[in-house]
Amino acid sequence: MSPIAPQLPDTVPPHVDNTPMLQPAFVLLFAVTPDAAAQHTEVPQGLRVIPDEFAESYRGRLDAMQQRLLGEPYLQARRLTRTAVGRLPLPSVEGAPVHADIHLVTHKSGAAVWEVWLRAPPQLLEVARWVAWLDMQDPNSLARQIWRTLSPDATGHVSEPEMMLPLVVLRCAACTLNELLDTSGHDLIKLLHRDAANERFKASFVQQELDADFCRREHGLSLVARNGALDVHAQFQDADESLLPHNTLPLLVTLELLCLERAVLRSFLNRFAQGVYGTTEDLIQLRRDIFDGLEEYYGTLAKTHGYTAEATALGETLFGINDLFDSVVERLGALTFEITTRNQKAVTQLGFWLTTSFGAIETGFVAASISTWYYKDNLSAVLGWTVGVTLATTLVIAGLLRWRLKP
Repeated sequence: MSPIAPQLPDTVPPHVDNTPMLQPAFVLLFAVTPDAAAQHTEVPQGLRVIPDEFAESYRGRLDAMQQRLLGEPYLQARRLTRTAVGRLPLPSVEGAPVHADIHLVTHKSGAAVWEVWLRAPPQLLEVARWVAWLDMQDPNSLARQIWRTLSPDATGHVSEPEMMLPLVVLRCAACTLNELLDTSGHDLIKLLHRDAANERFKASFVQQELDADFCRREHGLSLVARNGALDVHAQFQDADESLLPHNTLPLLVTLELLCLERAVLRSFLNRFAQGVYGTTEDLIQLRRDIFDGLEEYYGTLAKTHGYTAEATALGETLFGINDLFDSVVERLGALTFEITTRNQKAVTQLGFWLTTSFGAIETGFVAASISTWYYKDNLSAVLGWTVGVTLATTLVIAGLLRWRLKP
């Protein structure tokens, strides 16, 4: 059996009159923390070069959409870097994608998202088959095979991404959205939740999920769940032959930022789990890095356009980003307290030595003045008294200050 073939017949089922034919595409987002990204600096083996026209189209369309959503200053800050990695040939299975175009989106912090674009030929909606392609728990699935290529491990240890989020994009030129929902609404929700079980969802649950649609297009449907995202384009007549429709790009950019922010937050929590250590300068730099890494959360994501704001708010809750953010902020408060405590201790120590030094020096001058009355012609005696009194005063003041400052 092919390593990516689901346990279903490897054929596209015959078309049924009332069931619309769909053009499916998939974008798999594998988010990794900075530490994990640093371990995979080499280009995965077995990849071919992505044709220039596809690589340039990808970068140009995503950069333009990013500029539109996030603004020119964000783009100029180069917080995100996009790289066309390569094209992975896939085993030939009827109805399945024949190759995967792999791109890498790297955040300024070092966190990254492997972005894998796949396109399957037109076919009927097959939930079980498509969910099997996306199942990371199945060692023979399409998603797992791609991840093994991206993250090889010679030790035999199975590494996992921080999160894997599939975006499923469906185009239907011959049907309206209502017609598609009438025939396949339940299957779309099963696909959204990557549920391949034979049991049906309750009709009320299906309707509740469909009502969460935040798409503003008349024949569009956009949904986000914990296990994936879905973007549907009915009566699609766009002459653009790109892998993804232009109207899908805002959702994709938003999901990229959500995946990256989760990886960034996770990296900070991992850093705190090792304990608060290092010099005060190291801790200040860590706090500065945290504030900079949280820009996407409290800055960029908060300023997204209205048609992605719902996806952002929903994704922050579903993907656990709000909880991670709260945990980081809580530990950030402890970090700030540690920095403040160290600074206060340093100031106290500085004051201690300044008080001791100036007190001893002043006493030494007084001793020198008095000793000259008795030893007018004996410079050695004057110096002896001066040094002796200075040292004695130093010891007395230091002892008193240590006793008063003792906790």
